[in-house]
Amino acid sequence: MPRSLLATALFLTGATLSTASSAAFDAAGYYQMRCAACHGSEGQGTKHSVPALAPALKGNPFIVNGSPAAIRTVIRKGRSGQKRLYNDTYPNMPSFGPEAVPDVDALVAYLKGDMQR
Repeated sequence: MPRSLLATALFLTGATLSTASSAAFDAAGYYQMRCAACHGSEGQGTKHSVPALAPALKGNPFIVNGSPAAIRTVIRKGRSGQKRLYNDTYPNMPSFGPEAVPDVDALVAYLKGDMQR
């Protein structure tokens, strides 16, 4: 009995610690899981890859200067056809709903913050 109580206490302590410091880590993890295959592991884009799948996000004027709401909309609804702003030919961007990116605000903050450093 005391052993299970200790295990429970350690588990809850670990969960609390990881939750307090996980916002940036989770956003970077979402990026790596959902975005990096097309936009590059560091946001460098895949312009020089075959196939070129997506533009760079690091230094991208839309990410740097765009509103968080506009970026959220692109993540949630995707981008296709005339809505794209690039002269290069990239495939359409798919949409990512809450099941794929549960915390879109954290991802937007990561794109506008840590990725741009």
